Amino acid sequence: MKESIEAYTAWTISQATAAIAIGHADAKNLRELLIWTTSKSTYPMVMEYFRRHLDDEKLLQSLIEIALEGEDAGDEPWAAANTIVEFPAFMLKKHETALRRLSQEQWIYLSGPANKALAKIGTAT
Repeated sequence: MKESIEAYTAWTISQATAAIAIGHADAKNLRELLIWTTSKSTYPMVMEYFRRHLDDEKLLQSLIEIALEGEDAGDEPWAAANTIVEFPAFMLKKHETALRRLSQEQWIYLSGPANKALAKIGTAT
């Protein structure tokens, strides 16, 4: 059993590494990267990747669009919402309307990060 867990962990790390190498410009791969933030074994490396790109306005816009897809769209929206919070306040400010919309979601995994982002820019609901 331990060997299978170790093999699975190694596989997830190799898959996340491959996704990081492709980057976030590819919409499908951005979603892949978001999925890898939901795994304990790959979260640190993928979040480090995202943190290196917190100056990328297009990435932020893509993450907001994915988050706004809502809870019925799978894991990517809540993973995107959690990543959005990492961006600096001056960038989040440009997306205040979308963040307010997201903060109204009933699902806490979407509204919670949106409220944190709004608090970061000083306009929490």
